[in-house]
Amino acid sequence: MQRRQFLPLVTVPLAGCVSASDGSGPRNAPTEAEGGESDARTRGLRIVNGTPHEGEDGALVLGVGVENTADGTRSDTLVGRATVETDEGSTEYETSREVSLDGGTAAEIELVFDVSYGTWASGGGLSYGWAGQF
Repeated sequence: MQRRQFLPLVTVPLAGCVSASDGSGPRNAPTEAEGGESDARTRGLRIVNGTPHEGEDGALVLGVGVENTADGTRSDTLVGRATVETDEGSTEYETSREVSLDGGTAAEIELVFDVSYGTWASGGGLSYGWAGQF
């Protein structure tokens, strides 16, 4: 008789632990960086767009639009990676540039790669982002 009284008490605390999950991660994913502020608020710099083009010397150049959404000056390192696919395999070219913008301003930053635009355009890829998050 005492067992029947015990079973309903056990199922109540477990009810919230056994709900359906899509397996995509924690229920309450972290939204703030250590220190209590979100990364967007502490960084302040935001990448708006990126457009590849040929430089004056024929090199691959990536023009990246960056804006500072913070009130004060913010600085960070912009990193770009170009990958060129050939019959022999793939080769990566990486470049970086320090970015420093006053609050509420925007700029076009150029990343110049050590590969020609023509070589990259015939079979390559580009990726870019902030150092440490790229």
